[in-house]
Amino acid sequence: MNEGTKAQMGRPHRGNKILLIDDSLDHCVLIETVLQECMPDAHLLTAYTREEAITQLKNCQEAKESLPRLILLDLYFPLRNDGLQVLQVLKANDSPYRLIPVTVLSHSSLAEDIQTSYDLGATSYIVKPGDFKRWLAYFQALRQYWWQTVSLPL
Repeated sequence: MNEGTKAQMGRPHRGNKILLIDDSLDHCVLIETVLQECMPDAHLLTAYTREEAITQLKNCQEAKESLPRLILLDLYFPLRNDGLQVLQVLKANDSPYRLIPVTVLSHSSLAEDIQTSYDLGATSYIVKPGDFKRWLAYFQALRQYWWQTVSLPL
């Protein structure tokens, strides 16, 4: 292993917090279960409303804690516009959270939903799978990409 690789492996990051924004308790429990299996080092913060999500982020800042390394956002929580409004707030030019990657999760595979999410700054878009095995596969890929492959700003 060369020095550059060692330095990269030991680079500081935002910790392993993930903020999940989803109004469905069932989906939150499912995602938490999958995360425990695929990403046991992840610390999951859960918000069921837009207000809770912003409060969680502000609390991290006020307590001088690390911000989440990744945000998982349900597009329809409960309405499409709710998810899009949260995405707009998170990705606004003056937002202190604009550099946090946001993965949109949705049952919708509509091209308009996908395009609008990316237009508003989503980093990725995942159509929610229908079975546990596919959830595991998706989150193993998320772990590989966000935890082990990319370098994120501090």
